[in-house]
Amino acid sequence: MTNTTLWLIAGAALIALELFTTTFYLLAIAAGFLAAAAASALSFSSATQLLIASVVSLLASYAIKQWKKNRTSTEIMPSDDIGKVVQIEAWLDERHARIHYRGSHWDAVLAPDCKASDTETWYISASHGTQFEISNTPPQI
Repeated sequence: MTNTTLWLIAGAALIALELFTTTFYLLAIAAGFLAAAAASALSFSSATQLLIASVVSLLASYAIKQWKKNRTSTEIMPSDDIGKVVQIEAWLDERHARIHYRGSHWDAVLAPDCKASDTETWYISASHGTQFEISNTPPQI
């Protein structure tokens, strides 16, 4: 097996593994391996292939890190769920409930100014990851 084939197999394996991690860093390393495969096909030495793989992987990893840093600090994701009506399925304790919303079951916590009651109508007042904050008064949007 040639060096080119080995680099291509390693790059393809990393791309396949990336499908399970979804971090993009394995793609950065795979890009380095694919660049090394190109260098191998052009008959560069093994040391040069390793250097190319390392440099391309590091540069791609740095670019991903910067992209993620800029994306998370500048994007504010507004929630379309705020103000929507939900149904309480069960109270877990005096502050936590299981709700039915959008055809699925979700964890919810009461808003700080709210108390558990037999009220039929509950509104989403905030979203914290996969947990909703609910209130018995509609939020001011």
